[in-house]
Amino acid sequence: MKKKTLRVIALLVVIMIVIGGTIAYKLYNKPHRSAATENAVAIAAADLVKEYEKSEANANKKYLDKAIQVTGRVADTASNQQNKRVITLQGSDMSGVQCTLLENNNTIKAGDTITVTGFCTGYLTDVIIDRGVFIPRDK
Repeated sequence: MKKKTLRVIALLVVIMIVIGGTIAYKLYNKPHRSAATENAVAIAAADLVKEYEKSEANANKKYLDKAIQVTGRVADTASNQQNKRVITLQGSDMSGVQCTLLENNNTIKAGDTITVTGFCTGYLTDVIIDRGVFIPRDK
């Protein structure tokens, strides 16, 4: 190959690397969505579980990767591997709504009725809500 052709190829490779690096940097530093600032669809935990048990495909079209505000009775509380608080809301006999909170809240206990806003990430045995924000009730 000629020397001029090699320079052109090298220049194109450098330009592609710079463009790729810029895109990767912007995507990596993109701010995360916050459930607290988005318009969330309000639904009871039992109703959400019923919709997923009836038709997972239809419920995914409606709720997957969207902000939802779920209200229900706490069945269980735990912590995950990242030491985040995980709250399970009662749904049906077989399933519930598992909410992982962004900030730990140790005042929530089994039997409480609470509201959590977060992003629906799908349905396994339970409906999964991630990046949840606890909404305190007015007294």
